Amino acid sequence: MPKHIQAHTDRPAYVADIALAAHFGVNRATIWGWVNRNGFPAPVKLSPQMTRWKWSEVEAWEATQAQVAA
Repeated sequence: MPKHIQAHTDRPAYVADIALAAHFGVNRATIWGWVNRNGFPAPVKLSPQMTRWKWSEVEAWEATQAQVAA
């Protein structure tokens, strides 16, 4: 019997800047600008040529932005 059961999700644990740009309807440069200026989650370097963001951190940031806008 597994000790930990993960919730099923259709999103990967990590996401590229191009997918984030599509999600938010902006270009990739905007995503990187948000990292530098708006407290957007910092990316994770998975390998020398692969930088990704954790979806869970992006979703948390998105939720706080929705609260600020309300």
